[in-house]
Amino acid sequence: MITSADSRRGLLLVIISVLLSYVFTSMTVWNTDGKYLFLSRYLRINQHKRVIAGENFAPDQYRFGSYYLVEYLFKYIAIPWLDENSAEISSMMLSSESWNDEKRSMIDAYLPPADRSRIVADIDRAISEAIAGISPSPLLQNALKAMVGGLNWQTYITEPASTLLLLGENLPQDIRVAVDLASDENRLLNGHLTARFFFNILTLLLLYAFTRQFLSPGISLVSILLFQSIMPLTTMYFGWETFHAAALFLAGLLLIVRKRGYFQLCLLVLLGSTFRADHMVFLSLIFLTFFYGRRLSSAAKFVVLAKTAILFTIPIGFTLISSRLLFPEAVYSVNLFQWDYNAGYIWSWIYPLIFLSLPVIFSKDILRIEFFRKTWIWAIPFLLMNYVVARPAELRLFTPLFLYSLPFVVSGLSRFFQTAASVEDNV
Repeated sequence: MITSADSRRGLLLVIISVLLSYVFTSMTVWNTDGKYLFLSRYLRINQHKRVIAGENFAPDQYRFGSYYLVEYLFKYIAIPWLDENSAEISSMMLSSESWNDEKRSMIDAYLPPADRSRIVADIDRAISEAIAGISPSPLLQNALKAMVGGLNWQTYITEPASTLLLLGENLPQDIRVAVDLASDENRLLNGHLTARFFFNILTLLLLYAFTRQFLSPGISLVSILLFQSIMPLTTMYFGWETFHAAALFLAGLLLIVRKRGYFQLCLLVLLGSTFRADHMVFLSLIFLTFFYGRRLSSAAKFVVLAKTAILFTIPIGFTLISSRLLFPEAVYSVNLFQWDYNAGYIWSWIYPLIFLSLPVIFSKDILRIEFFRKTWIWAIPFLLMNYVVARPAELRLFTPLFLYSLPFVVSGLSRFFQTAASVEDNV
């Protein structure tokens, strides 16, 4: 029976999840999807169009799930996301009305007219020296200077408004739609950001539910705070599919630990494979190690092995169908095997060590909880896979492992501070 206290706790959980997700999504707008301003927007929009057309590179083309969700759902319910830097430059390039007295005063404050005149003089002097080096003939030098001066290049420096508006008028159409924040193409981008926001919320709620299988409500809340505080480290390389795959991976863990819903688990693995098949395949290993035991009868062992084989086959089969039948033209943008690169790139070792430092510190707590004591072995092939065929400096790749480890991490943190508190009380 759900009590009023449970309802209040649930409402608070939703509010915290929404707040944390909005903060994180907004941060990725500025640091990930807008870090190169309109170039980032153009690349993201172009990638979406290529995936929908089936013309993107591998393996991103095989992870089409997040793109189809935006194409057929989230672009119609897209939330606008604030990006003041892009909005400011967009208005300066596309709208003459934006160049009011305040805007011009701001430009003058950052780049005073005297500094612009000095830049023009320096460039003019450099041009004169370059022309003098071409020919000793004064006649030819004067002709070249007149030709260069006829370009009116000085106004491009002394009149920023005219320069930016002229640039905006002459942008290629596919670049212009990326610069125009009101375009349908930018609605696609906002659709992806809205989907990230939604799946971030879903990930936090599922993480709480997963942690609650082992710990109290208060300690379980710590897990989502800890997860969201570490995730900014992943934003240097952050794919659209990261939270989509994370949410379904957590849902799979939840079904396994509750020991029910095998058919639903298969559906989750299939859906999750449209986001990250390489992550979904490890749910089969977790399923095997959790349910397989010496005390099982031969028939029961066979059933577990058969179910495991089905779970394993789904993401492998999905990848083979995608690469051989659906998108045979998709080629890898980098080499498939990345071990040599990772061995010589120090950040492939430093970043994962930082990201997974808490699971390493509290690894002994794995033995305290049956689920983790039985299933932790999957982490070894998961780590090996990411060092052999991926680039571990892209920390988003380790999101499933970090989510999996959070219950025993926060359990260890709780015991540590309880012990510390008892010691202080005895002093």
